[in-house]
Parts: sequence; structure tokens; C-alpha cells
Amino acid sequence: MEVEEEFLQNATTMLSFAEAEIKQFLAWTGKRSPYSRTAEELKAKLQAAASDLKNLKKEYSKRPSSKSYGIAQPMTAFNGIPATE
Repeated sequence: MEVEEEFLQNATTMLSFAEAEIKQFLAWTGKRSPYSRTAEELKAKLQAAASDLKNLKKEYSKRPSSKSYGIAQPMTAFNGIPATE
């Protein structure tokens, strides 16, 4: 797994856990508590962030493979000798 894919997976997991914690907080404090409105707003923001992250993952999955960029392949000069930098 590439580091970018790992980041996207970790971010998705963190958002999922955060939303679950907010839901638990709401269950503990009740819908009529003074904190309910703020918690609901935060939950909506987390859901929006999760949706944005899902779109980013979809967009990232359409990228060309890293091999097409020549990443992690040694550079070779025109004379056939591998470059030192």
C-alpha cells in the first residue's frame, strides 16, 4: 500500500471513529442537553468531511500508476550510465 493510500485509509477510519464517538456523546447527554446542538453540528461536519474524503479517494484511485511517472526507477543518462543524483 502506498503512503497516500494509507493516509486515506487512516483518515477514513479516524472520521468514522469520531462520528461514532459523537453519536455516543449524544446518547449519553440526550437530545435536549445544552451540548446537543453543537454535537449535532460537529456530527454534520464530520459527515461532510467523510463525503469529501470519499470523493478524494475516488479521484486518487483514477490517477496513473506511479510507474508511469518513473518514480523509484533509477535515472539513466543518455550514455547508458546510471545517474548519481
